[in-house]
Amino acid sequence: MRVLVLGAAGFVGSRLVRELLRRADMPGASGVVQIVASDLHPPRQPWSHAARAELQFVAGNVLDPALFDTLFARPFDAVFHLAASLTFDAETDFEQGMAVNVHALMRLLEHCRAQAVAPKFLFASSISSFGGVLPDVVDDFVFQTPQTSYGTHKAVAEQLINDYSRRGFIDGRVLRLPIVLTHPGPPSASVSDRIAALIREPLAGRDTVCPLAPDTRFAVASVDKVVESLLALRDVPAGVFGASRALNLPALTATPAQLVEAAVRRAPAGAGRVSWQQDQQMQRVVDGWPGVFTSALARELGIAGDQSADEIVAAYLKEVRHGSA
Repeated sequence: MRVLVLGAAGFVGSRLVRELLRRADMPGASGVVQIVASDLHPPRQPWSHAARAELQFVAGNVLDPALFDTLFARPFDAVFHLAASLTFDAETDFEQGMAVNVHALMRLLEHCRAQAVAPKFLFASSISSFGGVLPDVVDDFVFQTPQTSYGTHKAVAEQLINDYSRRGFIDGRVLRLPIVLTHPGPPSASVSDRIAALIREPLAGRDTVCPLAPDTRFAVASVDKVVESLLALRDVPAGVFGASRALNLPALTATPAQLVEAAVRRAPAGAGRVSWQQDQQMQRVVDGWPGVFTSALARELGIAGDQSADEIVAAYLKEVRHGSA
């Protein structure tokens, strides 16, 4: 089994590589797993060695066509594409967002098509591919009308993956992700990190400012659930999909106030304080996303979300204790 992970040093990508290494050494694992991890730079925390896995890191930029020539010198059985220009970056720099999220994807799909055997192609789409006037519950069949460039890029990517799969060039599997928690930092201006700060900063004894109204509803999932679900999706039969290869990751609906309360419950004495200062641009973005996010197909496949904000906080604290966050 030969696996490529693009965006491997990112929050989700680094955890995915770590889990691939862990599973390679599990009892009953068959064969040696060859993992090629690629990103601009190696992750902050180096990956542990696995006896039954070969790991190679290739530094490179998905905007450089030569990177894919290097990576695809040998074919892959599975490709995980997690590299992206995120919401506010894509809104600020239209050309860069298109180059990373659409044009690089097209080159990647062409390299997959050139293989003798179609690889499984795992892609992280986003809740932001939905927008505008939405029903209370957003499932796999709600029409996608994204209201950001990033969301538009994800919707375009889904259709390309559907078509390449229909033609047999790849075996595509797309998981639409909600807000993924809890990013360990350092802090950034991204929407997901500003929400992650509501857990991370109080637990570290640092004060933070929430840019959203306390009762804002949004859909969240722990990074553990995301990685678990991506690997589960990799292993399902291709026949479970209909016309679309994309499905939502069922998510927990939470509010900023609930995340803060869960963090404070688990924080030592001297927890950081959270103040509320609404950022209208960020509020508009989050208000345009689904509050309740689900998928009947995902649940049929055993793919489910987190049960509570306390569960997400506990998962983050476990990572902190193990020195991985």
